[in-house]
Amino acid sequence: MERLAFWYRFLALLVGVLLAFCSLVILPARYLATQGTALQTFGEQWSILWMVHGWVFIIYVMVAFLLSRRAGWSLVYTAVVLIAGLVPLMIFWVERHVVRRLNGEHPELA
Repeated sequence: MERLAFWYRFLALLVGVLLAFCSLVILPARYLATQGTALQTFGEQWSILWMVHGWVFIIYVMVAFLLSRRAGWSLVYTAVVLIAGLVPLMIFWVERHVVRRLNGEHPELA
């Protein structure tokens, strides 16, 4: 079970970094930069990270769901944890909250 908490933290941070980079750097570079500029080309070339984020997010959802069932979280709390990977920068706050909750309620899981 300790491994599940480790993988949750790792995947949460990875999903957060990918989502932040994609939504705060790649998206504006691709769609807001002038057509044909180096910045717009950069945005187009690196937009593959959206797909990487999607695949990592699917794994994150599976691990977070398994952790939620073992920790006995409510459906609302589980939904917030799962949706956090879709809102830029929210996942960092949720990850810290989950770790504190695991340490307080289920130290054997953390």
